[in-house]
Amino acid sequence: MSNHTKINLLAYASGIAGADLHCGEGPLVVQQSFHAKPASWEATIFPSTVTELRVDEKVQLMCEALAKKVSEIITRKNFPIVLGGDHTSAIGTWSGVYDALHVQGDLGLIWIDAHMDSHTPETTESGRLHGMPLASLLGYGYPTLTNILHFSPKIKPKNLCLIGVRSFERGEAALLKRLKVRIYDMDEIRTRGLPVVFEEAMQLVCQHTIGYGISLDLDSIDPQEMPGVDVPAPNGLHAAELFAEIIKIMKDPKLFALEIVEFDPSRDIEHKSKTWIINLLEHIIKRRLHDDT
Repeated sequence: MSNHTKINLLAYASGIAGADLHCGEGPLVVQQSFHAKPASWEATIFPSTVTELRVDEKVQLMCEALAKKVSEIITRKNFPIVLGGDHTSAIGTWSGVYDALHVQGDLGLIWIDAHMDSHTPETTESGRLHGMPLASLLGYGYPTLTNILHFSPKIKPKNLCLIGVRSFERGEAALLKRLKVRIYDMDEIRTRGLPVVFEEAMQLVCQHTIGYGISLDLDSIDPQEMPGVDVPAPNGLHAAELFAEIIKIMKDPKLFALEIVEFDPSRDIEHKSKTWIINLLEHIIKRRLHDDT
């Protein structure tokens, strides 16, 4: 995949499966502030207004629409960046990447998050679907969400790792432990340093795959530096360090897609989070499309 491809931005403007509906406004706020050529915004995906539908059915419809768009973008050899509301967008994003590429081989995924997002309907304490997307991608949970475009898991446990974890419940931890998923928690990151961890994580997700993606939940970053999130967890990643690691890999031809989720503008003190996101997007475009260094 050439690095000099077009970048397509997609807004998944929904907070219906999250802790606060306002995170559905996050992608729209970014969209209003960010117009950078040669990146282009695709049609925004909103929740269905059909009242008879369950939340998982509404998420299913959005994720199917998102997955189809992501698959088309990758088939055109372009680079999708998904701006999510709540993290259920990941079910659509990575189902779409899977749809476009699974005939070539397996996909790796780096999941950067304070949380594990690996609950099933049986283990969830809150009942919120944004705590389930990773389990869904691994093939566990509501059939409406595990079977987006294909009746199969989209990610194999050995091709997945989590970075930044520090807040989780017993049930989801038990699932990931049973599946032997590699988790880099904050204690390990503080001991070894984020650059070392990131490099190791990239090697892990590329070992048995044709390439990988990154799913970034903004609550992975310390809430003092990233206030615009709904489920803050103290002692997180440093915003500048994570920024540097993401920009560093933007030239990687094995990187197929990126998503940034869980930005809630209603909690964003002094627009810190919005500024960081827009700055990141600008640097990604420069690095991926123009920068030959």
